[in-house]
Amino acid sequence: MKKRKTGGQESLLKMLTSGKKEEFKRELRHRIQVKKPSRVLWALCRQLFMIGLGYVVLYPVLYMVSNAFKPVEQYWDPSVIWLPKSLTLENFRIVGLVMDIGQVLWNTLLMEIIPALLSTAVCMMVGYGLARFDFRGKKLVTACVILTIIVPPQTICTSLYSSYRYFDFLGILEGLEKLTGASLRPNLIGTVWVTLLPSLLAVGLKSGIFIFIYMQFFTGIPKELQEAAAIDGCGAFRTFLKIIVPTAQNIVISVTLLSVVWNWNDYYTPSMFIRVRDTMATAMAAFKANLENLHNTGVGIGSIQTANTQIQAACLIAIVPLVILYVILQKKFSEGIENSGLTGM
Repeated sequence: MKKRKTGGQESLLKMLTSGKKEEFKRELRHRIQVKKPSRVLWALCRQLFMIGLGYVVLYPVLYMVSNAFKPVEQYWDPSVIWLPKSLTLENFRIVGLVMDIGQVLWNTLLMEIIPALLSTAVCMMVGYGLARFDFRGKKLVTACVILTIIVPPQTICTSLYSSYRYFDFLGILEGLEKLTGASLRPNLIGTVWVTLLPSLLAVGLKSGIFIFIYMQFFTGIPKELQEAAAIDGCGAFRTFLKIIVPTAQNIVISVTLLSVVWNWNDYYTPSMFIRVRDTMATAMAAFKANLENLHNTGVGIGSIQTANTQIQAACLIAIVPLVILYVILQKKFSEGIENSGLTGM
């Protein structure tokens, strides 16, 4: 159905078709001027709302940056609110002393970032297989993928801990133990394998979501590309590497960014299964307690009541790498999420 024209629109159309261009211009200018105040008011309200919303979102970040570079004695100074009278890096020195930041970053790289990158690659292959191939048990595998998204990891922590503590594959080592009487099952608790193994098997942190994102994207790729590659003599794996991966560049970057961020912020896995090595998340959680312990031993880091500036400095150190990574990959990340069909994430 055609949209019905209002009386005002019809009168303007008659002026234009009858050659009354001057009258048309005056009438159009008059109507714009009448509507202009309401439009200006609406635009002003909209801008004020966006500014207020932006302030609410950015306030914690502004507070953190302001206090991270603020000397401890100025924290309780009522005359110093946002801009400190002088800047200092002493808070960051204390953070490095308390957290052993070099070791923490190395542990995070080894136990969180490398598994995150492995998870991205493995989940891409799983998602491609589920999206482009038909095989027996496909629906069951897809249901298991959805199940990993639905089931909270805390509900299976006991069985996971037991599996890592007495690691075995299909009960083979347990059978050999009964035959030989020797202890053959390795203890993986506290090692990097508790994060590497799940990533290699596509059951790591948020792997179900990553597989689902890849499935959504690969389903939309024309099958003609795959058929053309097969005609040229490419097998399934070569087609995946040469055709599919370059096509999925944006979605790979998006999933990689999500995986790195989620693993970087993961507190549950390191605290439950690693413990002996601090990652960034566990070091941040224990920072205040460690700061208090160092104060009690008399290392000269100031009173625990004035340690808020050091806490803000530690928080800033924790988020800066992620902010830099997001700023660099922002465009690719947005395009990848749009192409995946998950614009509501």
